[in-house]
Amino acid sequence: MYQPNIRNSSLYLVILLWGLVPALWGLIPGSAFVPEVRSVYESSLLSANPEYEAEPDTPLPEGLGHPFRNYQVFKEHFCEALSFGDIERHLVSYQDSPSRFKAVVNVLAGYEYKAQSDTDYGFWYKGWNFYARQGERLKLKSRWYNGAYFGDLDAAETDELIDGYFKRSLSRIQLDNLSGSLSYGSDAYTLALGRGRFQIAPSISGSIILNDRVNDYGYILAEGKVGDFCLSFLHGSLMADSTYKAFDNPILNDRHCPDKYIAVHLLNYRPSQIWELYAGESVVYGNRSIDINYLLPNSFWRAVEHNQWDRDNVLIFTGFMHRPKPGFRFYGQLAIDEFSYGKIFTNWWGNKYALQGGWNYEHTLGSAGLEITAIRPYTYGHFMAHTTYSHDGRLLGYPEGANLLNISFENQLKAGSYIDWVLKAGYSYQGSEGADWHINYHDVFAGQISSAEVKWFAGDKNHIYSLANALKIPIFAHHQLLIGQQSKYQDEWDHRFFGAWQFWF
Repeated sequence: MYQPNIRNSSLYLVILLWGLVPALWGLIPGSAFVPEVRSVYESSLLSANPEYEAEPDTPLPEGLGHPFRNYQVFKEHFCEALSFGDIERHLVSYQDSPSRFKAVVNVLAGYEYKAQSDTDYGFWYKGWNFYARQGERLKLKSRWYNGAYFGDLDAAETDELIDGYFKRSLSRIQLDNLSGSLSYGSDAYTLALGRGRFQIAPSISGSIILNDRVNDYGYILAEGKVGDFCLSFLHGSLMADSTYKAFDNPILNDRHCPDKYIAVHLLNYRPSQIWELYAGESVVYGNRSIDINYLLPNSFWRAVEHNQWDRDNVLIFTGFMHRPKPGFRFYGQLAIDEFSYGKIFTNWWGNKYALQGGWNYEHTLGSAGLEITAIRPYTYGHFMAHTTYSHDGRLLGYPEGANLLNISFENQLKAGSYIDWVLKAGYSYQGSEGADWHINYHDVFAGQISSAEVKWFAGDKNHIYSLANALKIPIFAHHQLLIGQQSKYQDEWDHRFFGAWQFWF
């Protein structure tokens, strides 16, 4: 792996100090942490992953720029905020050409409304975006927002934005979120500290390896590229989904979560422009400090985990991407949670694995994709609560759980910069047995761990249909609207409608 050419220790100090304040769009081209295929459907203007946002490329004035320098400058900013056209100004900017440093700060505010059946709720919020770079290698980024839900608070608790901590009172639910990164690197390597979330492997319905539909988490990241090979490493600090009763006071016990971490490493091989192969491992461990064994990106972690007395949760994965012609992509991945060579072709419950494959086509008006996912029962589960494949109450693996077959279709159409329409449809056939990642399989198969069997789609069988539409409409240079619906059928139809407005400057 390439290493940065750091000429003096002062840069180490800068990186360490700045890393204490979360602030990544500085990944190498083709990074394993920026999937080439991902869903573009959004039911909230805050749900898009900030890790994938592009750096602002508008020209900046020299020195400090802001709208309060004089009346003329204020009028220009005010008129742009209420006009159509391209974005030319930021709320606050700074550029120093001799040192090649530049930074921008924007504020954002908005409102989101959602309705379902006979209930509804709204969400008001405000926040900021911050971008900065020193030269071409040192880059910072952060996003923060804070808001409150009003209306039916029980329904609001199911909102996709509530993926972690929130505070509920009689009249509102308060929520805030922070993500960001500090990265240093080039086209050959990246070193980064941050708080965020990632998707590994292409997918439109949700990655079977690591999905980003969870709360943000702190991480360290490193990638190095040599010729046709790229080695990628991620270590993150997770929030455990369990607490330990160590105090007499139940309030203290509610906050006594064990330490929990995830480590991921993968090797990517790209022999040509049309073929890409990769393989790697992820491991969830906890109830102890950071394990140095999982900081070595070029070791075989399955063997390490065995020598840790099989107390951690390891996932092995491999996959490919094929690009036969411009715009066309075929992809597939296999994730193995657990298996036995002697029982691999049997229904032994421990044969836990997931398969996913799809096709994606990008064209001038948008993109279209079709994907099939199949996951064996009990995949992602574990016998210790602090090592389940989850973070802060949400699954890090396939979002719909296990013991299923899913077919998903997504189509995006763009009409220039005026409207962006995304249609998403899906069908799942799922069995209830072993579908929930919370399950402790040592309780389920007590006394028969080595012999119990389970078949595909075991338990109560469910046919689940879904259809969703979203229209994103830019109005003026610094405003955008989002309207859409989500419909799901499982025994009966459930319809949800949403609308959102956002202003940023």
